[in-house]
Amino acid sequence: MKYSKTQVVYHWLTAALIFVMLGTGLAYRFDLADRAALNAHQIAGQLLIVVLALRVGARLMRRRPVTRHQHAAWERLLAGAVHFGLYGTMIAFVITGYVSASALSSNSLIAPVDITFARSDTGEWLLDIHYMLKWVLLGFFGLHLAGALKHLLIDRDDSFSHMTFTSKKQEPPNA
Repeated sequence: MKYSKTQVVYHWLTAALIFVMLGTGLAYRFDLADRAALNAHQIAGQLLIVVLALRVGARLMRRRPVTRHQHAAWERLLAGAVHFGLYGTMIAFVITGYVSASALSSNSLIAPVDITFARSDTGEWLLDIHYMLKWVLLGFFGLHLAGALKHLLIDRDDSFSHMTFTSKKQEPPNA
């Protein structure tokens, strides 16, 4: 069993949006680009909110695929912790970013939160958290990527193929 094609699309769309947000956010933060980069960052963030909501809903409605290979308990525990951390960090990241962007006098948000709240001490604190979360997200992403590469290159099991559009070729039966 694999993840559904919809779940695979959500996974890779999430990754693409995060990379767009990373590039545009850093470009704006370090004055490598103008206000258009910040607008693109905000639009990508809003799209990410929608994709994450759909992704979490799809995940709750469909069980995780079962791999043909039994993994050690520590691997299953670590994978679960990393996935939980990724989801939690991504959700916190978009919420703190949305509140922070709402504080701008000119933003590209569909429905910004109350500007008084966004510019309050709490809003400033959420902006600081938003900046800090990029490192947490990078850490979880690194662990996620390391695990995926381990399954692909070292274990050579079918775990990696669960999140792709192609299935791993079946080994020929021993005759």
